[in-house]
Amino acid sequence: MVRMLVLVSLVAAAAAQEAPPKTPLWFLETSLTGAFKDRSNQCKALLGDNKEVASFGPIFIPENSAADICIRFPARDNLPETWRHDRGQKGACANGCCEFLPPLKNPPPPAPQPTWFSTESDCADASAAITAPTLFQGKELDPKKICFQLEDGSFEYREGILGNCGGPCCIFYGEAPAQ
Repeated sequence: MVRMLVLVSLVAAAAAQEAPPKTPLWFLETSLTGAFKDRSNQCKALLGDNKEVASFGPIFIPENSAADICIRFPARDNLPETWRHDRGQKGACANGCCEFLPPLKNPPPPAPQPTWFSTESDCADASAAITAPTLFQGKELDPKKICFQLEDGSFEYREGILGNCGGPCCIFYGEAPAQ
């Protein structure tokens, strides 16, 4: 019985130490034509020319581009590495960055978006407020300041940084400064 308990404990400890699942790698690729399989088969060879722009981050599409991407799904659960060339759609956009909507037969409804605006000082002038994702072009840890609309309709000043970048686009993360 003790041996069984030790064995189960060792298996559980080994399983807990496994690396987290790998994240897909993607890059924008709008030049491919042909059938899905033909386009997908070309993606792996195109990675070398796109190493500088390929991203493990969330998929964001420039507002002036088609939502066509090459995406590599890593090997897992006895499945091999897989490349796909997907022609998606652009979702909600802000500051030249759009969310990527994959080509699904039954897509979910659009997610609600916050109302906010960029600022350098305070929230006195809300005329530039937009209802959109808090996306910016930039890089990890770039500082940003926004005014974020609360449920009562007022705006709260928030300081933060950009993070979780995908390509040149990043998400704003921030809170109201401590009073």
